[in-house]
Amino acid sequence: MDSFDSLTESTFILKPSKRPNAKSSITENGGYAPLLQGKEPIECMELRRQLFEDTWPPLEKQLVEIEAQVNHIGVSEVCEFVQSSYKQAADCEKGRPAQPFAEIAAAVAFAGVNTGDHGKLFYTLQGQLKEQSHHVALLESQYCGSLTSLHKGILEQMFASFYSEHDDATKQNSFNGSKSVPYDLNLLRLWWEDAVARDTANASRKMVVILQDFEGFQPIVVDDFIRIVAGYCNVIPLVLVLGLATSYECIHQSLTKASISMLNIERFNLQRSKQCIDTAIHDLFVRGNNLLSFGAEAYKSLLDQFLLYNFSIAGFIKKLKYAAMDFFYAQPLSILTQMLSTEDGVLTVNERSIKLNPDHIELIRMQKSVQRFLEQKADKTGLDLRKALCSDEYFQNIVLLEMMRQLVAYRHGYNLGIAAVLEIQKYAPESLQKPIRTLHYYGLGQQFQDCTHWKTLLAVVRRMKTSEMEPLLKAICGLVDSSAGVNWKQLEDGENIPDMLHSAAQLLDNPDNIAKVTTPTSAEPSKRVRTRTDMEERPFLLFDSNTSDAQLQALERCCEAIETMLKLCLRSYHDVPLNEVFYYRHSFLLDATFSAQPRAAVQTALGRSHYYINCNCCSEAPQVPSGDVHDSDDEDHRVLPTMHDTSIAYRLHQECGRLINLYDWHSAFSSVIERDSSRVPPSQAEIQARFMRSVEEMRFLGFIKSTQRKTDHVVRLTWGM
Repeated sequence: MDSFDSLTESTFILKPSKRPNAKSSITENGGYAPLLQGKEPIECMELRRQLFEDTWPPLEKQLVEIEAQVNHIGVSEVCEFVQSSYKQAADCEKGRPAQPFAEIAAAVAFAGVNTGDHGKLFYTLQGQLKEQSHHVALLESQYCGSLTSLHKGILEQMFASFYSEHDDATKQNSFNGSKSVPYDLNLLRLWWEDAVARDTANASRKMVVILQDFEGFQPIVVDDFIRIVAGYCNVIPLVLVLGLATSYECIHQSLTKASISMLNIERFNLQRSKQCIDTAIHDLFVRGNNLLSFGAEAYKSLLDQFLLYNFSIAGFIKKLKYAAMDFFYAQPLSILTQMLSTEDGVLTVNERSIKLNPDHIELIRMQKSVQRFLEQKADKTGLDLRKALCSDEYFQNIVLLEMMRQLVAYRHGYNLGIAAVLEIQKYAPESLQKPIRTLHYYGLGQQFQDCTHWKTLLAVVRRMKTSEMEPLLKAICGLVDSSAGVNWKQLEDGENIPDMLHSAAQLLDNPDNIAKVTTPTSAEPSKRVRTRTDMEERPFLLFDSNTSDAQLQALERCCEAIETMLKLCLRSYHDVPLNEVFYYRHSFLLDATFSAQPRAAVQTALGRSHYYINCNCCSEAPQVPSGDVHDSDDEDHRVLPTMHDTSIAYRLHQECGRLINLYDWHSAFSSVIERDSSRVPPSQAEIQARFMRSVEEMRFLGFIKSTQRKTDHVVRLTWGM
């Protein structure tokens, strides 16, 4: 441990003595390695690589198109504002004397806290404005620390965008960015007047200055820039676009009232991350056309990273790509995805035979969902269980195809169930309406009978009156008829669902048919007295006394039909065969990769440094007397003199309170160091120097800080772990 004097020093790089001439097998195969303990054929390994290359690019393209489609709405609103700016003011000022200054058209664009996606969003806005022949300058705070640099960025981008539209002869007179040129708006005014004199079409164009991250700019720089621009607004049609990440109050906190009064502000909301995620989840996961789906734990990790951190679409795509890579890199059964294909937007089973290794088939048989499927089929349909377990050809050609059909049927049925829930939510109170990302989590995480939200929606259905039930049942029947991909025969007890819904709709249209089927006794009245239970289940009976018993029975039939369909379609994916393969569930891998916890890593390294430094002397347990029980917790709290100095100081500081006396801390540190009998006892000066270095390293790592209340004390900042 003497060679590692400090935990905060640079890492040591041990270079190999000789550079290998041949490439490793991992590099040759693009990172793919044979699985199944090295028994996987090379053809299957290449097939996994090919499947990933065929699966991810279309998926990424679809995500990018969804993001562009959702952001197009907000970007178009800003472009319309730029196009119509100064026109209304010019119309109003006709026949009036000119004012000493004009208001600057300013669009305040709230882009959300996902600052990582702002660059792409404002670049899209810049491109769309340039397509409308406007001159655009996109500025970032890191390059505009002063007013001069702000003017320089505007002039260079404006001139570059203008002269890029002309021929080479005109470019020779273009602005070359010389330091001798004064960077001010007077030069921009002269250039604009010259451009309008050359071509009158330039008069209809606007100069747009986009401040991408307004919070990062110096307030005094933006304030001075607005005051200067206000003097040129009568000559230059300049429009400001202020990109915000926090709130609109930031403008009032950064700018003075005089500057704000010079702005004609209009607000725009460009934060549409949630709408984008809802669309992506519906198209990728709910519709069931994607080859890879997420299990409940992995989906929760994917959603929490987005909702609880930064609303970043780019981070969502990266996490999705990492899961797809892990699926095709580390899952040998990922080759089963070639049995699925998409035809006209509908997921189907490709019944062509695939080449499976006996190890692949044995691994499929070992899945719990497959074992449960074989047992159920043996009990209900008389499946030859012995043949399915012993014959690989029979299992692959008969059993595997049947399981894939059930998987595809479940996905289509799940899509139909979520669509029906969305229809029901239209008639529910606003507080009960959940976005599709939440509905998908409910569908994955719980069984139908255990989900509170499903029960609440069924209660909403039972409280509906006839005028509300008719359009709802008509919409659900339309969904059932249009879902051609649902194979009701593959779903358990699902053959009667379409007939049940249509018969319930017919009874709701003609409730008197129920009275013809039933044989009422002569003593039973045609309309019984309503009880308190009837009023609680159907509150509309308090205000509608004309509803007959036949209509109530028809409503009850409709509720039963809807509930039966939802129970069948929204059952958990754990009941589906091969769910271990096609539903990604490595949430711990996603959390460890994208939700790093540096504090926990540093505390673990200091608390158990021998695992990181590979030091055996620190991990040796003390001799336990015979008859005593060794407590494993003592190993985590004991302080040994062979440990690293910072680890010793860290473990000692865990025994202190909020304020740590430096003298007591030094005394305890010294007593631990002096216990080391294997070395020459160090001097007090050396112990003090080592203690001071350990304290400074802990201050650097953020565990302690100095305090003005007591100069000989430090404040402890971390607790737990």
